[in-house]
Amino acid sequence: MAEYRYYLIPDAMTRAFPEKFEKQTPTEFFDNIADLEKRYHQLREMPYNNERTWNERARFPYARLVVGVDRQNPDGAVAIIQVRNGVNYLCDDYRGPYADGNDAQIPKMAKKLVEVIGVDRVRPHTYTQRDGYTWVQVEKDMHITEWLYAHELCSGLQFTRFFNRDGRELFQVRDGQRVIETNADGTKWLREVKNIDVTHAYVGHYGCHIQQYADANFKFGCYVTPEHPQPGDNLDKLQIYQITKGGCEYRFMNYAYSESRIHAADYSSVYIANLPADYDLDRCFQEFNAPNRPLRYHMCSLSTSDIVVTTKNGKETAYYVDSIGFKDVSHLLPELHEVEAQRQKEQVQDEPER
Repeated sequence: MAEYRYYLIPDAMTRAFPEKFEKQTPTEFFDNIADLEKRYHQLREMPYNNERTWNERARFPYARLVVGVDRQNPDGAVAIIQVRNGVNYLCDDYRGPYADGNDAQIPKMAKKLVEVIGVDRVRPHTYTQRDGYTWVQVEKDMHITEWLYAHELCSGLQFTRFFNRDGRELFQVRDGQRVIETNADGTKWLREVKNIDVTHAYVGHYGCHIQQYADANFKFGCYVTPEHPQPGDNLDKLQIYQITKGGCEYRFMNYAYSESRIHAADYSSVYIANLPADYDLDRCFQEFNAPNRPLRYHMCSLSTSDIVVTTKNGKETAYYVDSIGFKDVSHLLPELHEVEAQRQKEQVQDEPER
């Protein structure tokens, strides 16, 4: 009679590259899903699970933490969830030709595993028989909600879609996952997400309409990202720096005068948000000079000597607001980041003990 249990491999990469690791992590077995879940959460946030890896041959990140279902008498282990670059991928081996299609227990346990652990993406495989051989076609990497067969194991999962101010989707977050809210001064808040319905969700303890949440974040200056970004997520960013020190000789001066005097240490980050689509510098200048501009009581209107930093598709560019137009000052970015990081460090050091 067949016997079933769950299994976990802490890091499958130690087996793929034994020469690079001191030892291979052993397979761990669990008779109940509660013990597996506890062990999974102990390992999931380990730094190696969020490392960026890439398999050039497969054009896919390497699997690290792996969980699945093990069968004995007869043998029939099936991988179900693999963590790759910090993202939970569904492994569709249970649908492959080498899985026992007549065994109803494995899909049942796999479904429970997915409900408890959760998955976000899948890279499906299609199998065809030709000339006596089984040919494998690897499909595109996709979000689990796009997969034709997602209902088989993933019908119990709930996802919340986060939008930009302009109503365009930024990313999706599965129930139980968290978003990071970043303020202009660098402070960050981790908030767990729980779906309510198509347009509402809990972000932390607060229930909100997801579009109103996006509008408020742009108005008050808050940049929102998933804790574990996925391929295709829109992480474009708008950030504004202003000279906040009194007596700075080039404040409100044009670039010709300021070029040789600019120091990143004179600037402070005063605004940050998700960058709307098709948002150019002229529109930014107009909006941050309007009577109802964002943060109108906490920052000055956008003026000469300010620096606007945009991040589009991972490329960061800095612009000095000139008396007419803008000047590219991207060479200041490393210094701006260094000063910003130091200020955040000082804030942490100065925080009183509780």
